[in-house]
Order: sequence, then structure tokens, then C-alpha cells
Amino acid sequence: MFDYNIYHMKSIIYTFLFGIFGLILLQSFDTKSLNKVDGTIPGFTGSPGDSLKNCTVCHGGTATPVQDWITSDIPTTGYLSGNTYKITATNTSLSHNRFGFSISPQAIDGRMLGTLVVTDTLRTQINGNGKYITYKAAGVPGLNEVVWVFDWIAPIDGTKEVVFYGAFNSNQDGHKGGDLTKLSTLRVFQRGITSLGELNFGLNLNIYPNPSADYLNLKLNKLEAGETSIQLISLNGKEVASLLTKNLPAGLTQHQIDISQIESGIYLVQTVSGSQTNTQKIVIMH
Repeated sequence: MFDYNIYHMKSIIYTFLFGIFGLILLQSFDTKSLNKVDGTIPGFTGSPGDSLKNCTVCHGGTATPVQDWITSDIPTTGYLSGNTYKITATNTSLSHNRFGFSISPQAIDGRMLGTLVVTDTLRTQINGNGKYITYKAAGVPGLNEVVWVFDWIAPIDGTKEVVFYGAFNSNQDGHKGGDLTKLSTLRVFQRGITSLGELNFGLNLNIYPNPSADYLNLKLNKLEAGETSIQLISLNGKEVASLLTKNLPAGLTQHQIDISQIESGIYLVQTVSGSQTNTQKIVIMH
């Protein structure tokens, strides 16, 4: 005998389950609902300590090095241990309206240096056990450019050099495919050591961008004229490439070196001119 009540109850249950399934299906095609908008996963700043990983791991594309996206109020004379300084991160991408970043002050081996302090609790946050600062959902929207600020407490005496590594990503309305990823660094020094040039007095070499993908720009300033060689050396001491061998005058000279065929990795750039030597670390990332 047909039981109308049981039939009616089953109809209600099936309708409810179908509605839930439909809602899940719709959400699965909603690109905005899938976007992570509350900060990056720790460990994606593009630093050597982060194995050069950056936003492209999730967003695809190629990371492009840029200059001056991380700035500070640290004086040119250098930072003082224990002092607090303001750090500014700027992400600029025309026609984009969603922006993100992750920054970490590290040594070349990935050790955290100093202390990150959130000053904008609405738009920024710290993760990775205090090692990284990144955006919050309220810090994502903007038009063409977004700026975030935070504080940094300088580390103990003897650190000498700190590098802020930053990865930046932007897109239009949260849709992947038009994402842009940029990498920027800020190198700062302890008071009394204002530049790598002072660590290598008389032979000052400025290398940029760092990290670099295709070309290295070298600004060499030396006190004496003479034969000069610049070698690219692996961390285990093997010569990888000869970047420059030339008799150069005293003063400033500029050179552009093609590194597009050199494998990604961390290298030393060693400059020798007469009795003077300058050694710096660089990152090549294709």
C-alpha cells in the first residue's frame, strides 16, 4: 500500500541533499571563493633560506626582480642594535586591484635577524613563528598600488648585515592567469658598516638586481687603475664563470653581464684588482 507520508518525507530529504550538492558545485567554480586572501604561506620570499621559493609556486608565471619596493628609515650610517625602525613595502602594478606580499629579514643561511613588529593590525600579520610578515584580507584591495608598513627591531651587535627579502604578487579581481610576481630586497648594515664597499675598502662593487635572472649590472669603483678580474664562484669554491677580465682605470666603471645560461643558485662574485679583493654573495634565479 502506498504511504504518502513516507514518499513526501523522502522527497524533502532528496531536495535538501540536492540543494546542498548544488551549492557545493557552484562554490567549486567560484574563483573568488578559492582565493587565499589572508596572508601567504610562510617560506615564500624568494630568499636563499627559503630555497628561492616565491609566489610563482602557487600563482604561476615568472618572478621579476625590482628595486626599491622595500624601503626603511634606517639612516645611511647604519642601524643600532635594539633600535626600532619603520619598514615600508610597496606593490605597484597598473590596472591591478588585488595585492599581496611576504617579507622576512634574514641571513644568507635563512636565519631570522631582528624582530618583526606589526603596527597595522588591520592589514598585516606575522606568521612562521615570527619570521615573516604578510598581508591580511583587509590589506589586499587597492588600485594600481598598495603600501604596507611595519616595524623592525635591529638584532644584537655583531650581525653587521641584514637582508630583507620580499615577494610581491598582484592580479585583477582575484583571477589567476594575469598574476604578476615581483621580488625585491633591502640590504642594511650595522652602524659603522654602511656598505659592502666599506667591508672591501678601496674596491667597491655594486651588483644589481640581486636576485637576478638574465643580466647582472656591475658598478665598480676602485682607487687604482690596473688589471681587474671578476669571477663567479660556487659556494664550494669552484669557478663557474669569468664575468670580466680587463685593464680598468681608477674610478667608476659600469658593466652588464649576461648570466642567462648560468644555473639558478647562490654564488660568490669575487673581484680582484692588484692586492685588493672584494667578495659578495648573489642569487641567480630564472
